[in-house]
Amino acid sequence: MLFVNKHAMVIIACVFTAGMTSGVAGQELPALNAGNGLQPELAPQILRRSEEPRQPRVLTPTLAPEEIDRAVLNRLMQEIVQEPEITAQRLGVGQQTLQNIFVAISNARNFINGNEMASVRAMCRAWDNSELRGDARIQEALDAYSRRHQFTKDFVARYYRVLLADIEAILPLTAQSRFESYMTDRRQRMASSGAVTMGAVVQNVESGRESIEFHCRG
Repeated sequence: MLFVNKHAMVIIACVFTAGMTSGVAGQELPALNAGNGLQPELAPQILRRSEEPRQPRVLTPTLAPEEIDRAVLNRLMQEIVQEPEITAQRLGVGQQTLQNIFVAISNARNFINGNEMASVRAMCRAWDNSELRGDARIQEALDAYSRRHQFTKDFVARYYRVLLADIEAILPLTAQSRFESYMTDRRQRMASSGAVTMGAVVQNVESGRESIEFHCRG
């Protein structure tokens, strides 16, 4: 039979109640030994330590505006594969035009990639050439990564604008307004869907330090 002294029971009750009512999600409370002899008045101090804010290790931002058209068109390609008749009816096009749209998007998808290694190389090059120290050096490397990554996203966005123009050019006049409405609706949905940005994510010094250790010091 397990015996627990009354002081330990008071501490456990305090921790349980605070854990249920505090707004801090995902925090780990320190384990309490029922026989460690801690006084009940120490429980608030334990809780305060457990509620200290933690710096996020890795953040995953949602799609940037320049990435949405690519995501929407790739989704359209999936819809064509999964529901060709429904998609053709939704866009107001025939099967041949639908096939042409699929081929155009497929070719773009095979041609374009995130070129993540170019961003990583820019980050490591800035790290190796930096004259700074500590967090400032890490931040300089992360800024180099972000600039190169943004360059890639801008290039992809321009490419998909051309692709959109090519698709619109093969649409019959009766289908152009439908396609425009489709794109507007899907852009709004994609923007709020929680889909994540392409490429590795290094959003702060803490996660950036781990990325540099892995990519630039390996």
